[in-house]
Amino acid sequence: MAVDFIWLWSLLVLLLPIAYWYLSRPKNLPPGTAGLPIVGYMPFISEYQHETFKKLGQKYGNLFHLYLGSLLVIVLNDYSSIYDALVKNGDIFSGRPQQMILKETSERNLGLASNDGEYWKQHRRFIRSNLTNFGFGKGAFEPLILEEIHQFLKELRQNVGKSFNIRQLLMNTVSNNVNIMITGKRLDYDDPVLIRFNQIVKQSEGRVPSFSLASFFPWISKFPGANKIFKSENVRKHWGATIDVATSLVNPAINEYEDGLNDNYIHAYLSERNARVKANGDDDVFTESAVVHITRDLFLAGTSTTAFTVLFSLLYMTRYPEIQKTVQNEIDSVVGRERQPSYNDRSNMPYTEATILEIHRKISHVPLSLPHRNIKDVQIQGYVIPKDTMIIPNLWAVHNDPNIWGDPETFRPERFIGSDGKLVKTEYVIPFSLGKRACVGEPLARMEIFLYFVSLLQQFTFIPPEGEKLTLETFPGFSLRPKFQNVHAILRQ
Repeated sequence: MAVDFIWLWSLLVLLLPIAYWYLSRPKNLPPGTAGLPIVGYMPFISEYQHETFKKLGQKYGNLFHLYLGSLLVIVLNDYSSIYDALVKNGDIFSGRPQQMILKETSERNLGLASNDGEYWKQHRRFIRSNLTNFGFGKGAFEPLILEEIHQFLKELRQNVGKSFNIRQLLMNTVSNNVNIMITGKRLDYDDPVLIRFNQIVKQSEGRVPSFSLASFFPWISKFPGANKIFKSENVRKHWGATIDVATSLVNPAINEYEDGLNDNYIHAYLSERNARVKANGDDDVFTESAVVHITRDLFLAGTSTTAFTVLFSLLYMTRYPEIQKTVQNEIDSVVGRERQPSYNDRSNMPYTEATILEIHRKISHVPLSLPHRNIKDVQIQGYVIPKDTMIIPNLWAVHNDPNIWGDPETFRPERFIGSDGKLVKTEYVIPFSLGKRACVGEPLARMEIFLYFVSLLQQFTFIPPEGEKLTLETFPGFSLRPKFQNVHAILRQ
């Protein structure tokens, strides 16, 4: 009898949390799945999360919910749901979830990517205004990028005629563009700070997860050894190292500052801070600590994405030599072989622009963007999204939607060329995301990608490396990186 009682009590203890798990879910959610008790859908998500979400969208619809651990997540799996949330309701969906791995740090979060609210708004507004002041859209920054490209091409020529890994060279040159904007200085490719920054970025790839598992299973974080399970200490060390490098970049510019200077981002930032302090006595938004964190975020966001997009473009040109030749013919016709390209040339180069669009679509370098959070209850497409839900926009699903592209698996720049030979503009290629949290550095990235792509194909032809099998496969992660990183460039005759 006592044994029966213990068995029944044990069963009740087991069933109660399971019943609570299923009965406590919010009402009128989009269709979806709670997964398993405790762990939710976590065990069924593959390394390529965007692909899992796309398959779930085929079952539940393009706006659906699931649970990761005990955390409710809403996935936006097509252009319509992403637009409705991030554009039509941009203010509501401009928050960042506490579960972002960027917030797993022992310091107060002072960066741009992980923050929201007034702190984020004021810093983002300031960055956008300074991008304009530094000449984006007016051509003033373009000569600096072209000079950096000139130095980059000189280095590249040393490797002509052989297979080599171009990743480091691309990271160096793109980092320099960000550094010129932030500090006003160009660094040599063998500068210890530049080398250290790129080492940290490389070390983090595949080791820093997209989300903090400790946030999905907060009750485990109290157990001994939880830091090892969640690799929390590794993450903290990584973010600490990025701050150290950012500090070494920021400090010289701070030491050179004189009141009123606005010749680079850091000097403009300090001028803004001084003006606020003079007006209000102090300012807890524009602080000397914050400028280091913002600088760190600008470097991380502005380097890898552009460098890997350029690398992918060279791999695609190697894989599709007939497309490479068509691009080169257009470059020869519009730019020629003697002068450097200009960003203004793009209006006369529809096939080159179409090829860049197709590269963005195919690679979907950051397939899930960064997660959002709705700051209050909201209704989307007839469903209720409770306040503080994690929102994941699946940009990769949009770029691979057969209802939009017909043959999304095919690399075909011609899909963006109209019958009149002109570029067909599209709203469905969204590599920088949409809405108020779209990439703040998009103007710089678009200019860089065009100028590097055209400059490279103007001077070189890229062929398959001898004895190596070129693949377009990627490593999984927050950003998709090509497994194959070797190129073989030959000078054009």
